[in-house]
Amino acid sequence: MKSFIKTALIFSMLASFAFGTVRIMPMGDSITYDYNYADKKNPRPDGLRKAYRAPLWYMLEDADYPADFVGSLVAGQDVVPPFDPDNEGHPGWTSFDMAARTYDFLSYSDPDIVLLHIGTNDRTTTSPDGVRQILDEMDRYERDTGHHIKAFVALIIDRKEHDSRIEIFNQRLKDMLIERIAQGDDIVIVDMYHDAGLTPSDYADNTHPNDKGYQKMAKVWFAALQAHPYDPNGTPPTLAATIPVDEYPYVIVPKKYIRSIKVRGNTVTFITEVPDNGIVFK
Repeated sequence: MKSFIKTALIFSMLASFAFGTVRIMPMGDSITYDYNYADKKNPRPDGLRKAYRAPLWYMLEDADYPADFVGSLVAGQDVVPPFDPDNEGHPGWTSFDMAARTYDFLSYSDPDIVLLHIGTNDRTTTSPDGVRQILDEMDRYERDTGHHIKAFVALIIDRKEHDSRIEIFNQRLKDMLIERIAQGDDIVIVDMYHDAGLTPSDYADNTHPNDKGYQKMAKVWFAALQAHPYDPNGTPPTLAATIPVDEYPYVIVPKKYIRSIKVRGNTVTFITEVPDNGIVFK
């Protein structure tokens, strides 16, 4: 790379965690609510449906994270030990179904954070447009109310038997989310597809995790929440910097943190997360 080329780096920044209770909305379909195909013949009581929500709640409690799960639905209220059962998980819904009701749900619960895992039921398309509409509705709610929402958006889990449609959907979803982040949206991409590490033994059926699978999902959500604290002031999550390569000829960051690389003329733009140990220039 010649010395006249400049490298633009966009770093995700961690906001300080110095405020009260954080209202978290688990939002999605049956994977959020905890419904599986066995429930068609022998439905479990709603009070025993916990999905990833219960193990995530226990992790947050252990970490003294002041969470309040919110949503218009209640599921898991009879689980022991108890956890906060409020949620917005709607079995069978597509992302487009969710988009049509997103503003209503936000108005009902006024969340600080949304944990969004949806798209599994979008069988007729691999387009992320339904998720785009959900995020547009979040933006509209923010404009109308002045209340900032931080969106944690999951690249959705695969089925027990690999579904190439989900793989394509996730790549398109990721590209769309990267564009929105670059434009200033407070979005955290949560790679549930890879990072949960689900194996066939982690599924209750071809689509829905079992308790072990939900435990793995909870760990990924928990790590994301810890790494990306909510900022009630809505501070933009990125900081742009242009670094002359003749001064810093190498940028060292593990490949897994890089979200995208674009080359335009003499400028190379990286969108990357900042590892815990920072980024080193040599």
